Amino acid sequence: MHSQKTFPLDCTALMLPYAISKTRPPVFRFAAALTEDIDPDTLRRAVRDLAPRFPTLYARLRKGFIWDCLEHAADHDIVTEDTQPCQPFPCLDRKTPLLRVLYHQNELAIEASHLTADGTAGTVYLSSLAARYLELRGHSIEKNRYVRDYRDRPTQAELTDGYRAVYEKPRKKNIPFEGKAYPYITQHKDSLRQVTRVQMPIDAMKLLLKEKYGGCTITEYLTAVYACAFLQLYKQNPKKKRPIRLSVPADLRNFWEIDTIRNFSAVGAVTLLPAQADWNFQDVLEHVRREIRNLTCETMKDFIGQTVSYLNMLNAVPGFVKRLVVCAGSPLVGKVVWPFSSSISNMGYIRLPPSLAQHIQSYEFTMGGFDVARVVCGAVGVNNTMTMSFSIVNESAVRDYCIAFFQRDGLPVNVTVRDF
Repeated sequence: MHSQKTFPLDCTALMLPYAISKTRPPVFRFAAALTEDIDPDTLRRAVRDLAPRFPTLYARLRKGFIWDCLEHAADHDIVTEDTQPCQPFPCLDRKTPLLRVLYHQNELAIEASHLTADGTAGTVYLSSLAARYLELRGHSIEKNRYVRDYRDRPTQAELTDGYRAVYEKPRKKNIPFEGKAYPYITQHKDSLRQVTRVQMPIDAMKLLLKEKYGGCTITEYLTAVYACAFLQLYKQNPKKKRPIRLSVPADLRNFWEIDTIRNFSAVGAVTLLPAQADWNFQDVLEHVRREIRNLTCETMKDFIGQTVSYLNMLNAVPGFVKRLVVCAGSPLVGKVVWPFSSSISNMGYIRLPPSLAQHIQSYEFTMGGFDVARVVCGAVGVNNTMTMSFSIVNESAVRDYCIAFFQRDGLPVNVTVRDF
């Protein structure tokens, strides 16, 4: 068992403890639909078996005078029936980790905090958990980059803070401030939360993108459709003379070969100025392609350098001062300085070993709901199924536009809606 009991928060998570609120939980969710119903007792054993392999996921937040850190959580009784997604973790609970494992019929889900991991790390944990569960059910499962052996010790590379590992002094002094975006916001209402799952066959998507759109990527296509949905909303309220800006997270493991199971991602932006052009879909797609492809190793290196330098400056500021500053600005976030209209995050294609893939029907990635956005969208692909998950608060226009667009493009679409 890995002997380390405490871990410093990585650079992505350092300021999160001061910004967490009931309506702004940094929680994400991955779910896998298996080919058989879940046995809770076997799942609990699998969860316990994986604890030594993923020590930073089985950890709690410990408050510090300057910075907070993660510490080992002894209580691994975190398996429960699935009822409501992406709920905040109780920060004062020192026994259980910032991790929960949920089940409902044949669906296995994990929810984690961005204090401990990012989406890629979440896919690794979910895949490893599904593999261990199936092993306990008598199946033999191969291992790969997404499926880790529970008997191995975590490597130092897996536990490293990727930002500090690749940090170089930035060429630019300041991170540019993003102005106000098109304010498609609402107050948080638990009773109106929905998660809509939209599934499409990946082979049909690839054929469409090759024959109709010049071979663009699935991420570019999904982002362009999502952006067009916001353009339609803007036309209904053109007085808001602000850009539509979508946050598009980027996995930095694509730029550096760092096999960390902690946070190692950055937020890119796709910005459209609706008032300056009469956008059609092809225009939006080309613009999205340019914006996404501008996220290069060099631009990410500058972003990391600026971020780490900024955090180093805050190193001597007591935690209660940082909390006061963040809390003072929180009421203004939704109305004044929130820099994005919404978020769309595609986790890409998860390449499971064949021995595991035959037991998996689909994966689903759900982003946590925020009080500053009516809708956020996560996507992930496995086997031949791409799943888009719209996390919605009192909203349907964006989701409905995207579904109708996919259908007009001739894609077979399967839609399920779950109310919480």
